[in-house]
Amino acid sequence: MKRIIFFSLTIGSLLFASCKKYLDTTSESEFTSDYVFGNETDAKKAVLSVYALFNQDAFTSRVSNIFTGNTDIEGGGVGASPDNSRRDIWSFEATDANADLRTVWNNAYKAINLANECVEGIDKSAIKDNKEMKQLKGEALTLRAYWYYLLMNHWGDVPFKTTPTRAGDNFYLPRAGRDSILSTLIDDLIAIEPEMYWADQLDYGIERINREFVIGMISRLSLMRGGYWLYPDMQMRRKDDYRKYYEVANTYAKKLVSLKPRDLGDYKTVFMNENKYIKPVNSDILYEVAFQPGFGDVAWCNGIRVDAGTHPYGSGSNYLGFPPTYYHSFDTLDKRLDVTCSIIYYDKDLKQTPTGATSIAPGKWNRMMVPVALGSASAKGTGINWPLMRYADVLLMLAESENELNGPTAAAQDALKKVRQRAFSQSAWAEKVDSYVASLSGSKDAFFDAIVNERAWEFGGECIRKYDLERWNLFGKKVAETRNALTKMGEDAVAGTGTYANLPDYMYYKKNADGSVTWLNKFTKATNVPVIDVPNKGDNPDGYYKVSWLVSMRNTTTNAPADYVLRQWRGYADNTGSVPVRYILPVHSSVVTSSLGSVTNAGQYGY
Repeated sequence: MKRIIFFSLTIGSLLFASCKKYLDTTSESEFTSDYVFGNETDAKKAVLSVYALFNQDAFTSRVSNIFTGNTDIEGGGVGASPDNSRRDIWSFEATDANADLRTVWNNAYKAINLANECVEGIDKSAIKDNKEMKQLKGEALTLRAYWYYLLMNHWGDVPFKTTPTRAGDNFYLPRAGRDSILSTLIDDLIAIEPEMYWADQLDYGIERINREFVIGMISRLSLMRGGYWLYPDMQMRRKDDYRKYYEVANTYAKKLVSLKPRDLGDYKTVFMNENKYIKPVNSDILYEVAFQPGFGDVAWCNGIRVDAGTHPYGSGSNYLGFPPTYYHSFDTLDKRLDVTCSIIYYDKDLKQTPTGATSIAPGKWNRMMVPVALGSASAKGTGINWPLMRYADVLLMLAESENELNGPTAAAQDALKKVRQRAFSQSAWAEKVDSYVASLSGSKDAFFDAIVNERAWEFGGECIRKYDLERWNLFGKKVAETRNALTKMGEDAVAGTGTYANLPDYMYYKKNADGSVTWLNKFTKATNVPVIDVPNKGDNPDGYYKVSWLVSMRNTTTNAPADYVLRQWRGYADNTGSVPVRYILPVHSSVVTSSLGSVTNAGQYGY
């Protein structure tokens, strides 16, 4: 599929045009719809052209991950003042002049229109009832649903169209309500899901939209429909019929667990497989976006940093990082910690170097692990796939929806246990799994809080936290809690007393002959540690190096929080967390202009 998908972009460009007007995607086609969708081979190429829109910068390093860098677990590096770039999205300060907004919006609607062309073409085809054609229709419907899902999470109510745009259509559609959009998308997927193939029945397996992913998407869309969202008056509300959609989410999560259960497998191996271009079916990942080598930005803007040098691995920066509050939220026995949070990077000589507390990186992806080194001049285009959903997500959606409807029942507890069992060695299950979950069994609220935490630990770096916080109406609370905790961490580290005084103020490490690093104190404060060359050059030759950790959360000159703490969520000033976060982005000014007033920022979300 990695090759076919790019060939199909060419086919798609002959079939469908790019935007000329607002939502106008008409052009002269070299092939008629009857011809393309009259045979399975060409119909497949048309559907694959929708996939190809994942391979644009709008997705590879924008909406798939960079747009989500403003939560309690994932953040980007914010500058001293707004600069009309991605950093303004991270700090909740984006304006309608931010070019990234236009790029993502236009790409999303191009993908949606291509999907609409495919759905209509298949529905009109003489062979529409063929099993393969039904599968292709399901792929197109799901791709359309996913792009609308992204649009709604970032722009709220958006123009909604399920037919291809042609000459004579109304090109100037107003925003439609998220409730009606989501209900339509959910119904579409419910209708097509039984007609689709499982991943193990498909060529390219989890690189194509498959039945298990569609079932998971029904649950994901239903939880969004049943959750909270921000309204233009800057209030968070959810619809009165929310329980209906929790029931749908619950039904379909249970359906997948019943029809296609699987073991989660080793946590580290899930992501090592992606780094090595291995794509197992019937495992944890249900569907991942396929990136051909030379395309895709995984392990370039999201992953372990590798500095450029003469080595053959190229360079990967890291736009997203984790605050130390997230790092220290893990149980120290949790296997997911070391996989998720990298506290080292590789310098130009491939020697491990401490990141410091402000640069903890997603450790799940590493460009040095690909089967063939990408080359010393390489940067973007790693070819590492991007996961859109894992089986663990379905288990936690099952637990969450079950708890919302019926409390922490045995079914809810069992689903949570399955996720936690993988996180700990079996010798620790009695305490970390069984006793932990049992302690939650008497309280719906406590169980929900545990789900909030578990999803953070399970999916760090995978960039779905923002969407969870939105639907839970916890965005403001979690941002405020994180900022307040970081402030207190810095205070306690400098003072040596307080709530966090037992955590590392500094981390101490040794450099090994093979270029690796050995840590002395990853989780607790160390005292009386001999430091190399301190106080004089040549002192303590067998001692340790040190790197600032929680002391870096405090500016001792100003006696105030460090810049990292002050800047990270700068556009959200409420330290109580009671005011809703304005997570909805403005529509780019060019879109407003081309819409002739049908879409505007005026009176929307305080813009």
